[in-house]
Amino acid sequence: MKKVALFYTAWTDSTEKFLKEAQKENVSLTPIHYSQLVCQGEPGKWEISFQNKPLEEFGLFFFRNVGDKNELLPLLLEYAQKKKIPIIDEYLLGLGGAMRKKKSTEAGVLLAHNVPYPKTIFTSGQEELKRIVRSLPKPVIIKSTGGRHGKATFLIKKNSQLERVLLGRGGVSFLIQQYIPNDGDYRIFLIGYRAVAGFKRQPKEEKLILDRSQGKSEPLEKIPAPIKRTAEKAAKVLGVEIAGIDMVVNQQTKKPVIIEVNQAPEFYVMERRTGVNIARKIIQYLKKKCR
Repeated sequence: MKKVALFYTAWTDSTEKFLKEAQKENVSLTPIHYSQLVCQGEPGKWEISFQNKPLEEFGLFFFRNVGDKNELLPLLLEYAQKKKIPIIDEYLLGLGGAMRKKKSTEAGVLLAHNVPYPKTIFTSGQEELKRIVRSLPKPVIIKSTGGRHGKATFLIKKNSQLERVLLGRGGVSFLIQQYIPNDGDYRIFLIGYRAVAGFKRQPKEEKLILDRSQGKSEPLEKIPAPIKRTAEKAAKVLGVEIAGIDMVVNQQTKKPVIIEVNQAPEFYVMERRTGVNIARKIIQYLKKKCR
């Protein structure tokens, strides 16, 4: 039986469903909270254990949610490499590791690999941000580099809106991006860098805070080829094996554009709207990759 360690920071309904599907697929899935790990060693020898058993007994490390400040993560990644234990997601071993979750890193990698992505400016200074935004044609989007899932994302139509957006946000870095005209956005779910399901949402209301989609969503019986190719390329260059990708189609160029790549995405909404058993497909992928 394949043995998989699932490292998590908070127990969720997703963890429960993973356990249920793992049992059906004959996979031994062990949820491990970081606080349950013990590291010990002496010169020339060190070990990480869970319930007094070394982690080397597992055939795969699945990092469901790592957190940017988890001090055990680098040790776990070093341990996995030393013991030749495959991990998910691969981005953790690449540029920036867990910090890949930052939007500034994501933007830089996507643009460097010529993935369709909005023109972007990054700055950590509010005065510089104000100067840049005031000089650009409107509308523009500004995003906090630490926000995810639409949080701290703003549509700026006029310069006077900047003060409201920045009030109380000292020390926060931002991306400044061109606004992409669209007729709604797409959410695509990928497993093993392959698009497995998706739906299209109606256009967001053009308000100051872009924190949620409006109206109904329609499942995609077949993901359009250009959207599928673009999503899969974005996931691959970022090393995000299991991803939820937000995209739009530029109404001027008719080409897809990546808006955001989410690591460790939740899947209940995707399952409900598409009828695809995402949890089972993830477990099947873990089983395939497990040594």
